[in-house]
Amino acid sequence: MLKQTGKKFKKIMAAALAICIMAVSFTQIAKAAASDDKLEEQAAQIVSQQVKANDSAKKKLKKLFAYLQKEYDYGRKVGFDAYDGWEKDYALEMFADEKGSCYHYAAAYAFLAKKATGYPVRIGVGQTNGFSGKLQKHAWTEVKISGKWYILDTNMDKYAADSSGKYCLKKRDSLKNTYNKYKDTKYYTAAF
Repeated sequence: MLKQTGKKFKKIMAAALAICIMAVSFTQIAKAAASDDKLEEQAAQIVSQQVKANDSAKKKLKKLFAYLQKEYDYGRKVGFDAYDGWEKDYALEMFADEKGSCYHYAAAYAFLAKKATGYPVRIGVGQTNGFSGKLQKHAWTEVKISGKWYILDTNMDKYAADSSGKYCLKKRDSLKNTYNKYKDTKYYTAAF
């Protein structure tokens, strides 16, 4: 009888553990969905305030580029962890705090560009020598227009010396030396 009670207890504990795991999973899914909704809402609000519906896609991209540079400041964040969904969290942090690191700038701009144009948008995480001449870790945004990728690096354009407009809608190949020839770059898709 003791043996049967032990087996029943193990089954009950296994079932309870499974229920706890499912509850945590559902909670995480609900939080992610709420985060997606909030990000899409924030991006839609900014886009509607900054661009006109009849602006060309390139004009929308340029207006949002200028907006992000003007309205947001740099806020250093030590370390970067590319966990699942980091780009959404970083974009939301940027919109809430109105400052952030290059990862925040890249993520925030990526979602604004995606919302405004519907074009394929990705975030590159790699290295650049664009700030000091020495390689350092960096993130930037790329948008695919007519089959070609263009760089829109709001952070680099705002803070690198003599760079006004240098990193806005530039063909990716024209900046390969600045971005370490994209060696070891990882890309993350901007999708709500």
